[in-house]
Amino acid sequence: SVSMPEKIATLMAQSSVPAGGRVFSDTLRLTVLPARTVIQLRFAGLAPKGIGTLKIAGRPVPQAINTWSGDDPVICRIAPDTWLLFSALHEAPELLDAVRTACGKRLCAITDLSDAYVTLALDGARAASVLARGCGIDFSATAFGPNACARTRLAQLPVVVRRVTAERFECVVDRSAAQYVFDWMQDAAAGLD
Repeated sequence: SVSMPEKIATLMAQSSVPAGGRVFSDTLRLTVLPARTVIQLRFAGLAPKGIGTLKIAGRPVPQAINTWSGDDPVICRIAPDTWLLFSALHEAPELLDAVRTACGKRLCAITDLSDAYVTLALDGARAASVLARGCGIDFSATAFGPNACARTRLAQLPVVVRRVTAERFECVVDRSAAQYVFDWMQDAAAGLD
């Protein structure tokens, strides 16, 4: 007979890519950001009426798809029925409570995805050029301007890309693919020279 272990080990989510980064030049830097809280808010069907009045942690949720707002938490609308919230300051239980309170009796799903994602940041005048090598989005400032975000594919993998400033982009990628995307970005950056 096979006996079950008395204690079951808890699996801790770990990224294969450590925090830190790489400076390519004064026009390009790649950084793996420290772990963040990531919460997904999803409504049944299209967002309900009155969504324009919804505020989470005192911040209104963005109304236009592929836009973001807020400093912390950052709130990205990535689909007609879906928002992602990112926070470096709020722990998951605190942010989950804030979202639940804000949504009240609206029919929605609120999910903690913090352990599922890693955020990579590209900074510098050449950041958009690196992203353009692996994605069909036009990352020019006129097409993908301030407060723009998109759920898309980068290097054939699903990511959420957010323009933070004129020369800074954050890419939220599945933890299991983080090392691949990090390596791909390094190769794409080297290919610009």
